[in-house]
Amino acid sequence: MNVTSPSLNQHSIALPDTTPTASQAPIEISARRSYYVGRDRPIDFLYLSSHSKLTPDQHPLDSTQKKYINTDVLRHDKHVKFYQEIAYMSENGKPIGSSSNELVIETGNRADKVTIKKGPGHSLIATINNKPYQLNLLTSPDGSESQPLRIRTNGGDDCVLIDPEVKNAIRIELGAGNDYARAGAGDTRLYGGAGDDMLKLGSGDGIAFGNDGNDVLIAGTGNGVLKGNNGNDRMQAGKGSADRRLFMDGGDGHDFMIVTRNDTQIPTVLHGGKGENLIVTNGPATIYTGRDKNIVRSDNDNTVIYAKPSDDVHRTPGSQRVHTQHSEVGKSGYVIEGSAEFVQNVEDDMELLRISRQGKRMLGTADAAAQRNDSPVRITELTEDNGSYYFSNAAIRNHLEAGHSMDTLAPAAQGFITHQQAGAVATGAQIQYNPSYSLDADSAPVNALYHEMAHAYNGASGTFLAGSTAIPENPDGEPNDERQAVGLFTVAQPFNFVGHPAAEPSTTNPKPFSENGFREEMRRPLRTTYT
Repeated sequence: MNVTSPSLNQHSIALPDTTPTASQAPIEISARRSYYVGRDRPIDFLYLSSHSKLTPDQHPLDSTQKKYINTDVLRHDKHVKFYQEIAYMSENGKPIGSSSNELVIETGNRADKVTIKKGPGHSLIATINNKPYQLNLLTSPDGSESQPLRIRTNGGDDCVLIDPEVKNAIRIELGAGNDYARAGAGDTRLYGGAGDDMLKLGSGDGIAFGNDGNDVLIAGTGNGVLKGNNGNDRMQAGKGSADRRLFMDGGDGHDFMIVTRNDTQIPTVLHGGKGENLIVTNGPATIYTGRDKNIVRSDNDNTVIYAKPSDDVHRTPGSQRVHTQHSEVGKSGYVIEGSAEFVQNVEDDMELLRISRQGKRMLGTADAAAQRNDSPVRITELTEDNGSYYFSNAAIRNHLEAGHSMDTLAPAAQGFITHQQAGAVATGAQIQYNPSYSLDADSAPVNALYHEMAHAYNGASGTFLAGSTAIPENPDGEPNDERQAVGLFTVAQPFNFVGHPAAEPSTTNPKPFSENGFREEMRRPLRTTYT
């Protein structure tokens, strides 16, 4: 094993001067609402045409519902295009509403320089290759929310800088090339693409994906998720806010991961992933080493390290080393479908679960269920900020194909426990997952995936709990099948989920098959409600 501590300075990118000349007045780009009608858009934008594109995350059971994206070009200059991407739902071929509306800046296949600063009112000033544009984004009636902005740079060694005062939600998709991106104060998602990139988060919540290449990922002062993906990556976090939450995953490759400072009592969660990694932490941490041989250096007693016998661990006397082994579970229980980037991100999450004690139970049980039911669970790509699980089997598919609705099916046929008997089991279940979406500030995207896996556990065993549970925060009640996936008590009749005579009946899922069970192992705050 040959792991060194590389200097971040050896991966440096010269930042360009992107200040426009004083004589240039910004060109105004005004976004339009989805229902706008005018001379430049003669019909309501919620329409279906040959130019409409189906999104990959269609409803797997209801063929009458479709999700489309329409592109509305606002301006097209020589090396940059401005347009809106509006997603909408249709039912029986008729549009029923818009689900998202983004303003997109797309540059060409050359070395582009993009800066984003605050403009007049709620606008932004985008300076692209020294040419300024004023982006008049849509806002909510009270001005508290603005239309999301997406920047797509394509090929070339690009540089995208968001001013620290910009609080807008921004998604930056860097194409092939050695690129640099720096986030501002808003919710930010950075995608490195192919090449050796440097990605820096800011003071807002953010997530950065290195994708392919040997990348440098740097956390900001806000909550952050860093995912190296493929390549030999370097990931660093320094001083942050008083309550910052951090999650790092090295992915494939020999990675260097360092937390130079964590002043909170909230552990930074780190996973080395595949490859021979060096993991260094200062402050509270929960560390999962990964598949191959790793070096860990920790200086804080408030640290738990899940490590294999082959790992070289240096820790304080008050910290805890938990012996574990990597296991090849989950490979028959789940089938991952989608883009190469999506498959890579899910595989990175799976690698974490294969060394996690709770995760190995979840994946191993899924393998056994797939063999028993002759059907794995499909994990597919979701574009919206959410997660979903769909229960299905041959009887349900035949029922729907005959023109009937799910509402006319008995609860037992949908996998619900009835009269202390397990219901039907899923033989065509599907999880829809967005690898950039986190349930809350205390979690990472893998926790959202784990929640849907908890549903899949119940679907594969026919052990959904019917009804709802009223709580002070929600007197109308929260669905029991959601509360059991989280790992919260319900008012349902206790059930023996394990199936062993000596097992204690419970009103919620066993800990390894609940979202909170995994959170507890990571030492992150538990969810106390579903909604």
